[in-house]
Amino acid sequence: MLIIFLLMITTGCWNYREVDKLFVVAGVAFDKGKTERYAVTVEAIYMSGGKDTKMMPKTISAEGKTMFDAVRNIISVSGKRLYWSDNKVVIISKDIASEGVTNILDWIVRDSETREDTPILVSRGETAKEIFGGETTEPILSFALNDILENEKSLGKAQIINISDYEIASNTKGASVAIPAIHLKQENEKKTPEIMGTAIIKNDKFAGFLDGEETKCLYFIRDEITYGVLTEEIRKNNEQNLISLEILKSKTKVTPIVKNNNIKFNIDIETRVAIDEINGKGNFFSEKAVKKLEKTAETSLTAQIEAFIKKMQLDYDADIFGFATKLWEDNPKTYKRVIKNWDEIFKGLQVHVQSKIIIENSALKEDGKEMGE
Repeated sequence: MLIIFLLMITTGCWNYREVDKLFVVAGVAFDKGKTERYAVTVEAIYMSGGKDTKMMPKTISAEGKTMFDAVRNIISVSGKRLYWSDNKVVIISKDIASEGVTNILDWIVRDSETREDTPILVSRGETAKEIFGGETTEPILSFALNDILENEKSLGKAQIINISDYEIASNTKGASVAIPAIHLKQENEKKTPEIMGTAIIKNDKFAGFLDGEETKCLYFIRDEITYGVLTEEIRKNNEQNLISLEILKSKTKVTPIVKNNNIKFNIDIETRVAIDEINGKGNFFSEKAVKKLEKTAETSLTAQIEAFIKKMQLDYDADIFGFATKLWEDNPKTYKRVIKNWDEIFKGLQVHVQSKIIIENSALKEDGKEMGE
């Protein structure tokens, strides 16, 4: 009996499947179908070559009444089952997102083979499928997109979110969600995918797009800025100087103030930067010049963030900043009183922004010359 038992637990891979019987999915795109409700496109990987085996992409599409139906119908096109564990990205068209993002992601969440840590993107183009037609330095476009997302924090111009993050954010009362946006950028004769800006999702439906600079403002407000660049234009000695300030560290404190049943928010931002580049011949390294540059950058950043908040209040009425969540953390009693009317309250919410910029270095140029000349 002991020998029989040991044989049962040493049988190896009981559910082993040959690789040549499967299509490994690298990325998936969801669109509206032409004949059915949904269209699903996968970028699958197959092996080619003899001695020098190469991974090559193959794009396969199918339509269905539901997402799962469309995915299953891909088998009739490919002749093979799809393997989802290596999926790197989910791309959704804005038309599909306008009907409800949760409807699209529900199948992924429920299916046992898919992963909830897969990043989500919303296509700015006519379809999500067209993104797979772009060119990158890697043969598998979905792998290239995953690398771009991993390094996106150095730019601070796209909000990274995966399926699990979206589930949590979309179930938070009063909150809207920002998903990174992607489009094909024309470069010479090539079209390359570019992840820039975000898509606003309010009440689970697409509401509009933000550009890269607006997304950077969102990063500042949500205390999620880690790297990036601030660019300032300063006129000195009748010459226009363009200065790049590299963000080294930033800290944002959001404070809800409740007084006489009135709610307002204070946003205090402290950002440490380094002078990274100067296009001009002005001297910006004296103590007086540095202080002036700091004040200019503070005024510019404050105005930019205030204008962005007003745009979100008036044009979109979407709290993507997490103000409702912050109110719940600091004043749950007030939160319970106002959350049912939060959309209306958010629209007229008073928000005061205070920015502080600290320059920590003097870089390499002074009066347009290299230091030491």
